[in-house]
Amino acid sequence: MKTDLVHVVKNELFTDSKVISERLEVNHKDLLRTIEKIVERQKNNGPTSTLKFPQKFIEGTFKNKMNRSYKMYELNEQAYMKLAMHLKGYEKAEEVQDAIIESFSLMRVALLNHENASWLDSRSKAKAVRRTETDVIKQFVDYAMDQGSTNAVRYYGNITKMTNKALELLVQVKEGDPIRDLATIMELGFIQMLDHRAMQSIQNGMDQNLPYKYIYQYAKEEVNKLADSLNFKKTLK
Repeated sequence: MKTDLVHVVKNELFTDSKVISERLEVNHKDLLRTIEKIVERQKNNGPTSTLKFPQKFIEGTFKNKMNRSYKMYELNEQAYMKLAMHLKGYEKAEEVQDAIIESFSLMRVALLNHENASWLDSRSKAKAVRRTETDVIKQFVDYAMDQGSTNAVRYYGNITKMTNKALELLVQVKEGDPIRDLATIMELGFIQMLDHRAMQSIQNGMDQNLPYKYIYQYAKEEVNKLADSLNFKKTLK
């Protein structure tokens, strides 16, 4: 479970120096020097483990495209906030800080959701519908290939993107965020209904031996119509 900026390690939230440097558009080595000055200062001042929410700068490595290993740091939210105090001179500092703080907040919601029995039950039901939809998409890919499609495998991603795009009306998260992990119980119901509508539309089209391109467009229209309807009802409440 992760966003583009924040990930989970053993039920704790972290960002990392590589992500931060890329978002700031600065050299990673320069950022490492700043982090290591903070880490060195902490060592000189004594341990931070006595703090209720200690700053965690965890040294690790990443591999580049040439498969070479380089140093990096993982930072929990407290460590990131400490680092952010030293980044104010960078042009994109405030923009990046806002984005990372928001990602930490969103991921805390996701972690809390995963501890809620009612939410987990709703998520389990939505996953069951999604698995059935995936089976239908697999059949549809074979169906499209039989009709001469040379790019049918793209429908796996395209149908998911189609549903996620429609969900933007109902689940207010940004691109790159884990929509299904951040959704409320009500929003999980919306997700389940849209996945089911997509699956049903595709299955109906195949049962009628319709052209695969028509089936995809028909499913897209049906999903968007349902999303519009659900959004209208949502705004009336």
